Amino acid sequence: MFLSLNTGMPIIESFTGFQPLEEVWIGGTYPNSFYSHLSNEVQDTFGRITEQTEIGLANLEKTLTKLNVKVRKPSFLKVDDCMDQYDNLIKPPIAPRDWAMTIGNQLWIIPQGYKREPYADTVEEYKKQGEHVEILDRGPDPRSWLGFPGIVRMGKKLIVDTGYGLDSIGMEHVKKAITLLEKDYEVEVTNEGGHLDSVFCPVKQGHVFSSHWGEQQLYDKTFPGWEVFWIDKEPNKNWNGKWWTKENNFYSPIFNTHVNDKASEWVGDSTETVFEANMLVVDEHNVICIAEHEQSFEKFKQLGITPHVVDFSTRHFWDGGIHCVTVDIRRTGGCLDYFNE
Repeated sequence: MFLSLNTGMPIIESFTGFQPLEEVWIGGTYPNSFYSHLSNEVQDTFGRITEQTEIGLANLEKTLTKLNVKVRKPSFLKVDDCMDQYDNLIKPPIAPRDWAMTIGNQLWIIPQGYKREPYADTVEEYKKQGEHVEILDRGPDPRSWLGFPGIVRMGKKLIVDTGYGLDSIGMEHVKKAITLLEKDYEVEVTNEGGHLDSVFCPVKQGHVFSSHWGEQQLYDKTFPGWEVFWIDKEPNKNWNGKWWTKENNFYSPIFNTHVNDKASEWVGDSTETVFEANMLVVDEHNVICIAEHEQSFEKFKQLGITPHVVDFSTRHFWDGGIHCVTVDIRRTGGCLDYFNE
């Protein structure tokens, strides 16, 4: 275990997604000036997406701060730091959960190609405090092949999904990574596909909320004896595309072409996503949700949980919910065994 040089307590420590949260990263978008090299119409659309996204992130930060959680945010120095080898902008760090993860007392980061990492200042601070931060060697390091949103930490047990389109080479790397994880954890492998944090959310010990993508046999295997509450909510398919909506007025033929040609990795398929399952649990009494949902809120009441709604209106463009745009850095409670007591 790595201990902070100043306090003697580790800053980086998280063994579940539901123990009391004390420090978190939230995602961010680029300043509008980073789009100045693009056409006026594309600039204008990105500007409106940025404005609405930042409103949602500011409300998330405000909610977390009220709940006594320390918030860390990305920073950008210049646009050149965020360009790839073809002079296209790399996706903003809106969803750091995709490539950063706390495993126990270790923070793993998969580089995204930035010349200067968006959380570089924070990472440097952690290192000076004696914390364990690893920038994984993308490709050679087998852990870099893991789908971080497909890993669910449950104390001494990890649920690791491998159903996200890996070829035979990728699967061999993942098998090596799982072997490494098995040195310290019991590893349960699933093959659900996609991001598990949009399939289910353990909200407190003994209770898991699931979207329709989950199956009872999955929970019988991974959460034996836990109550499963089914979120009666289908993905919203009222789109004219996979990543934009009429309601948010983000569509234009020119912008659509730009995203498809230059920024296809920025977006996903939000027609498949149940954002109501993509929650951030702060502690056993508080959870942050993306929208009100009557049946879920009634169940929260029964469990003694207060839901806090943060409207992240651009989730359909980024295909990311509240859990996606955060990385929990520190949760108290330690590494417990939730299934073999």
